Amino acid sequence: MADALYDLRKVEGAVNVTCKACGKSRLYDLEELIRSRTFQRQSTDWEVVEREMPCWHCADRTETRIAVVPYAANDRELRVRRAEMLMMNLALAVLKDSTVRATQIGVDTPAVRLALRVLRPFLPDRSLLVRFWNEGQAAIGVPANEVHFAHGWIVQALVKQGHSVWAEFRLG
Repeated sequence: MADALYDLRKVEGAVNVTCKACGKSRLYDLEELIRSRTFQRQSTDWEVVEREMPCWHCADRTETRIAVVPYAANDRELRVRRAEMLMMNLALAVLKDSTVRATQIGVDTPAVRLALRVLRPFLPDRSLLVRFWNEGQAAIGVPANEVHFAHGWIVQALVKQGHSVWAEFRLG
């Protein structure tokens, strides 16, 4: 199985927690679970998560059974979804990296242009991508700029549409 929750990104799925006592189950979005556990400074190690996930319904918080539920119905669909998720998150990583350097060199690089083009099919309205570009161009030589905010708005829009955005981008 997996060593940590991060390893479960390979299956692009959710985490199902079922109480052994009452039989109730709850489905957790994998990235939200990673974000929540990281924020609360809890371990993301799979064995620890299996031990610590409580039943939200039982008063005595009895033992639970945890399973991974893939989003796709078959292997081909799973591979397609995983490829899309990886492309989207790698493009977000390029944009995040460019926000750090925006005050020195701006965002006018081939890598950023490619990342914005990769993200375009995932966002129905291109205004957030244009906003990122404009903020990045205006950030050159300006220590207080909004490029980080523009990146966060893109992440929020993707999450709102149900895309599996990595927890690292959801945090900040």
